[in-house]
Amino acid sequence: MRFAVLLVFLLGLADCSHARMPRDVAANHDANLLTAEDFSAVTGSTVYDAVRQLRPEWIMRSRPNPVLPNQNLIIYVDGNRYGSGIDGLRLITIRAAYSVRYFSPSSAEGRFGPGHLLGAIEVITNPH
Repeated sequence: MRFAVLLVFLLGLADCSHARMPRDVAANHDANLLTAEDFSAVTGSTVYDAVRQLRPEWIMRSRPNPVLPNQNLIIYVDGNRYGSGIDGLRLITIRAAYSVRYFSPSSAEGRFGPGHLLGAIEVITNPH
């Protein structure tokens, strides 16, 4: 009996936590990922437009820190370094993108190596 009550409580708690998530995060459950499905709601034609509308906090995180001059967020396309600075996303069309993922500085360094003090964004393009 106690187990059943505990199970009902935990299921209710899980349901409540899901209901409080922002709609765009609840849809794909990953605040660091945008997918082709997300892009359908974007007004604009570039990956930058998608990020600006759907994940504006990524842009805020990419702003250079006065304490760390000459540091930029690094952009990757299909695992290859594409450039630095969030404005590089203005050169990639939404139609070309399959997914876009933000990496925190520590995650970016784990995936791409050192030198990612502001993190990284990786764009995976649509297969041809």
